[in-house]
Amino acid sequence: MNTLEMTKRDGVFPITFHNYSPWGSPAGRPESVKDWKALGITVGRTPNFHPDKQDKRVVLEMLDACAEEGMKCFVCDDRGGYGHHMGKSEDEVRRMFEASLKDFGDHPALFGFDAGDEACKDRIGTGFRTAKIQFEMAPHLTPFMTFGGYTPTGTEWMGLRSYRRYLEEYIRVANPTLLFQNNGGLVSPEPDGVDSFYRGQKVYVDAAAPYPDMKRWITLCCTPHLTMDLLSEDTFRWQVSASAMLGNTGFAWFLVYVTKPHWNYRQAPFDEHWERTEAFEHLSRVLRTFQKMHGATMLKLKYQRSFFLGQRYGGFPYTIDSELVKGVKCDFPILISEFVDDEGRDYVGIMNNTREEVGQAVITWHDQPEVYQVGWEGEETVARDYFDDDNPSNPAKMTGPWLAPGQMELYRVDSPPAKWLSQLFS
Repeated sequence: MNTLEMTKRDGVFPITFHNYSPWGSPAGRPESVKDWKALGITVGRTPNFHPDKQDKRVVLEMLDACAEEGMKCFVCDDRGGYGHHMGKSEDEVRRMFEASLKDFGDHPALFGFDAGDEACKDRIGTGFRTAKIQFEMAPHLTPFMTFGGYTPTGTEWMGLRSYRRYLEEYIRVANPTLLFQNNGGLVSPEPDGVDSFYRGQKVYVDAAAPYPDMKRWITLCCTPHLTMDLLSEDTFRWQVSASAMLGNTGFAWFLVYVTKPHWNYRQAPFDEHWERTEAFEHLSRVLRTFQKMHGATMLKLKYQRSFFLGQRYGGFPYTIDSELVKGVKCDFPILISEFVDDEGRDYVGIMNNTREEVGQAVITWHDQPEVYQVGWEGEETVARDYFDDDNPSNPAKMTGPWLAPGQMELYRVDSPPAKWLSQLFS
């Protein structure tokens, strides 16, 4: 069982971050781990380790600290990242990674090694090869290999003609267990930013679809920059919920620490003074609430499909074609997603797909299913029926959750098969 599979077994939803801080800084010493845990991080990430400049004890001490807090950790080691493999033979790369495994590979807190970020242009081949080698030499671990967000014109800076082909070749070459996209679209100006988020996710949903065991993770944004506004708790919740609703089973955050002022990065969870900001409190509450409410359950579910109502994004369907949900009445855009667990049981998620609006959504179910709401600590309770004041004699089975901006609710639906399906097995 590798570290990715262990997340499902342990019921701990993996949440990590991009760490560009130096060793010895407040983000680069064992004491940092307590801050990570308080933020809701479950898989830490070390600063970059240079074996010719630093003693391996700095990494081992951070891994020990993670183990003490019940956390895992990614290790960033020059010997494992594709940026240090350019121009080297495969034998040389394997020897470098073998040395890294010898130093850290058996530590119980190790989740995996950093393989690189956003391989593009002349680095693509080397990046894919690095991931392949890590998957082959350390099948018990999970590499950290992320890819740039997709836009129709964004392939140019990556040196691509087709982003979809790029993912197909990565899967063919590396035989990965995980696709991992960077995507900050939900915190970019509307409506283009929101559409770019879902458009990018649609590419990954489609790329992973032929591989039933392929997992998907996503990097989200926690520090505004460029044209982004300051991020609210509602915005953090929206990013988390939307990502889970589309079947992602792991999150990373960019950028938890801003080590010194640059560009127009501002109000990171830890600012340039290494002090916690309002963003820390907002993000911490959102992550810990998601972990406690939906984290363990979402790891057990297999994503099936999504429907967007009120506002279509990213090329996903904008009408419902479902064996479970007959219709939804709502005054604001929503997202409906369907999942199934290992026992074949059906789940339906509903999410307020806005960053500001609040209101009630009314789900009408097909036939008369038994509907259970998944709540705090994953506990299931019988969902409260919605009473239709406008039609008191309405016999339909209905559920009416009130939704804050970006809020998701999850239901297990025990529904009898449609009559025509029943006839097939009679």
